[in-house]
Amino acid sequence: MESEWNAWHADRIARLTAEDGWLTLIDLAFLEQRETTIGRDENADLRYTHVADDRVGTVIRSGEQVRFVAAPGATITADGKPMESMTLTADDQGPPTVLRSGTVSITLVRRNGDLALRVRDNASPVRTNFRGIDRYPFDSSKRVAARVERAPAGTTVEVTNVTGYTSQEPLDVTLVFALDGHEHRLVARESAPGKLFIVFGDTTNGAGSHGGGRFLDASIGADGFAVLDFNRAYNPPCSFTAYATCELPTAGNRLPVAIEAGEKAPAKPEEP
Repeated sequence: MESEWNAWHADRIARLTAEDGWLTLIDLAFLEQRETTIGRDENADLRYTHVADDRVGTVIRSGEQVRFVAAPGATITADGKPMESMTLTADDQGPPTVLRSGTVSITLVRRNGDLALRVRDNASPVRTNFRGIDRYPFDSSKRVAARVERAPAGTTVEVTNVTGYTSQEPLDVTLVFALDGHEHRLVARESAPGKLFIVFGDTTNGAGSHGGGRFLDASIGADGFAVLDFNRAYNPPCSFTAYATCELPTAGNRLPVAIEAGEKAPAKPEEP
C-alpha cells in the first residue's frame, strides 16, 4: 500500500513538472473590450520575456468574440499550425485554441464569469526551480471507507474561489465516514461517473499544509462506498502560482481535526 502511494506521488510530480503543467502558469489576463498587444518589448500591453518576438500579435475582444491577429513576421502557431488571424475558442466552448510562441503558450478561458488569457511558460522559474513537495509520513489509519449519500438532482452548494468569486456548483454526494472515532461529512462533486472530486480543509491548513485547503480524488465502489485515502491529499494549483483560480473548501468541508497525511504546503513559489 505504501509502495502504491509512492508510485502515485511520483506520477503526480511528473504531471506537475511536465510541459504545460501547473508549474508553468505565469498569467491570467482578463480581457477588456479593446485591442491588447502581446510581445516581449516594453510597449506591449502583455509582456512576456520568453515569447519569440518583440511583437507577437494583437488580441481583439468584441463582445464574447475574441480574435488574434499575428504581427507581421511573428513566429506563432495555433494548435501546432502557422497562423495569421483567427477567432479563438475558449475552454467553455470545447478544446481551447492553443497559441504558442517561444516557450510560451496562450489559451482563452472563462473564469469568474469573464474571458481571460491563460498564459504558460515552460521556462518559468517556478518550474525550473521546483524541488518537490514534502509529505506527511504514510498513515494507514488515514485511509477510510465513506458511505455515499446522493443529493437530489439539481442540488447546488455555494463555492468561493481564491479570488473571492462566488458561484453555485453541483453538489452530487455527501460522504459520511469515521476518523479517530468521530463521524465526519464531506460534500463532493462527481467529476465523471463514479469519480469524485473533494475540496477539504482541516486544522493543519496554514500550519503544515496549504492554507487554502487541499484536494482529494475518490471513486465509488460497487458496494456504494468510497475509499478516502487522505495520504493522497494534494495541493491545489494556487499553492504554486498566483494565477490559478482554485476553489476553497465550503464551510461544511472544513474538518475540525488535523489530517496529518498527504502533501504539505510547498515552498513559496518564485514568481517569474
